[in-house]
Amino acid sequence: MNLKNKIGRFGQQLAANYFLAHGYKVLAENFYTQAGEIDLILEKDNQLIFVEVKTRLSEKFGLPEEAIDANKKEKLYSAGLKYLELNNVENDNFRFDCLAVLINKEEKKALIRHHKNIY
Repeated sequence: MNLKNKIGRFGQQLAANYFLAHGYKVLAENFYTQAGEIDLILEKDNQLIFVEVKTRLSEKFGLPEEAIDANKKEKLYSAGLKYLELNNVENDNFRFDCLAVLINKEEKKALIRHHKNIY
């Protein structure tokens, strides 16, 4: 596994832990369809939350959340609709979030920002 994938997996694990600590239930991770991919699918208070996790080691190329452009949002939305279809979910109470993780290796800390309703 290359460094980029390791960083992404680490960030996704931090994200899952963050959501669990905040009362969310993790329903699925790394949901793939031809329409796109969803990093985390969560549930809280009868609402489904589709999450894109972006992790960076620095701000050299911008903030993690800035990597989610209109095209990525469309793919996330399409993948979310596919998840609903494949799982026969009739609940129309759902949203799309981003969890941005900025890792500071020297201090061994991570700054986490949760952006709700990005679509």
